[in-house]
Amino acid sequence: MEWIKEIGRFIVIIALQVLLFEHLHISIWGFPMVYILFLLNLSPHTPRWAELLIGFGVGLIMDICNTSLGVHIAACVAVSFIRPLLLNNFAQNLERIKDHVSGRSIGTIEYAKCVVLLTIIHHLIVFSLEAWNWNNWWIVLLQTIISGTFTSLMILGYDRLKR
Repeated sequence: MEWIKEIGRFIVIIALQVLLFEHLHISIWGFPMVYILFLLNLSPHTPRWAELLIGFGVGLIMDICNTSLGVHIAACVAVSFIRPLLLNNFAQNLERIKDHVSGRSIGTIEYAKCVVLLTIIHHLIVFSLEAWNWNNWWIVLLQTIISGTFTSLMILGYDRLKR
């Protein structure tokens, strides 16, 4: 029964990303990509192979919706690969978490650290692959910082409201 809730949560997050957040921009620099919330909040007990497969699936759906060629797949798989390592370093007692990783389950500061780091990593990969070169590295860095800040604030705000 839990997997039905997860599928519903996934559909809602992807629909919000495609229908709402794709149209929110801060000039040409800020693009919220809150769909990574689904990857960030997966249970820490999810098998590693399943987490990577879920990351691939989320990235594939976003690539199809954005007509990009593997950009979101690369970023989502990287986030899925790095997330367990960060959780092990920042969170204490992961075995007591039953469902989802959140500010309530691992602590607000630890959750904020994980969200910010994983969001910056995700956005750096997305914008680097979209730029395809480092001639204008400052644009990639500026887009990563502005979009990462915007996305992180939205995810942390959602987590705060959920409590």
